[in-house]
Amino acid sequence: MKIGMLFPGYSSQFVGMGKELYDSSRVVQEHFEEASNCLGINFVKLCFASSDVELGKVTNAYPALLLVGLSTAHRILELYPEMTINCVAGYGIGEYGALCLAKGLTFPDGLYLLSKLSQFYTAMREELSAKSVVVNGLASRKLKQICEEQNTPGVCAHIAIYENKHDHIVSGHSAAVDAIADSASDAGAGKIKEVDAIEGFHTPLLQGLAEHLKMYLTKVDFKDPQIPLIMGINGKETCLAKKAQDAIIRQIAEPFHWDTVLKQFASVDMIIIPAPSKSLVAEVREHFPHKIVVGVDTLADLQNLRAYMKHKTADEPLLEERDFSEVVGVL
Repeated sequence: MKIGMLFPGYSSQFVGMGKELYDSSRVVQEHFEEASNCLGINFVKLCFASSDVELGKVTNAYPALLLVGLSTAHRILELYPEMTINCVAGYGIGEYGALCLAKGLTFPDGLYLLSKLSQFYTAMREELSAKSVVVNGLASRKLKQICEEQNTPGVCAHIAIYENKHDHIVSGHSAAVDAIADSASDAGAGKIKEVDAIEGFHTPLLQGLAEHLKMYLTKVDFKDPQIPLIMGINGKETCLAKKAQDAIIRQIAEPFHWDTVLKQFASVDMIIIPAPSKSLVAEVREHFPHKIVVGVDTLADLQNLRAYMKHKTADEPLLEERDFSEVVGVL
């Protein structure tokens, strides 16, 4: 069975994520301790006893998502030492978790870079008049043409995330985004909805942020990933440290090709999403209705994973509730 692992990005965070695994796993607890020591943040309090607003701050959410995602992945691999992960990827900043699991980046270095990235981003956002919208029901070629037509020197917006064939996120200067949204509506687009600009992270407006982060990369030792990493900037696989390093820098100011990333998972039989939001799991299941897609955040999720590993098909029944002790017994 070929298995891919997909790490969630910003907006997947929620208070209580990873709580059951933390309470039952020393491996997960050790990750929390290490992250708290590295950044001076009480991640137990932040992840389990704060608020959506507090956890949603990028300076908190970015490292917290890496922590919970990676600790969950390592817990899964501890339970299933025979499991082979054939490829990894992440949505947005989830790429850091993918790179850490592939041993292209250490956990402390990943935390360090995300901490710097979130600090720079918070400061830069205060200086920008920018926004993001989701445009549904319009082909990327047509939407890209509209962006080019509406952009003017100094006031511009671009497709930031290629979600799927007809759904995209456009980010940039507020005036340009508004003009593009109006033109897209006139061109036959369906629903157009404003979203938190954080979700439209991948824009040329943040090129300065990318340059700032580059200065800190000299302090980080990147290794060749031991698991093929699917890069968000182009949907291609790499096992080279330099390409992986370039990918996480370039995704700051370049479009994120989520649609192309998902296409690379067509060759796997099972997709595991550690510490996910339900919406991400639902999206991936909709994209791959005949594949096994397992989100893992609770003990019950580990139960489902154990069942799928046993049956090796999405069409087989899961373990019944009475079998849950089989999972609990190895936690």
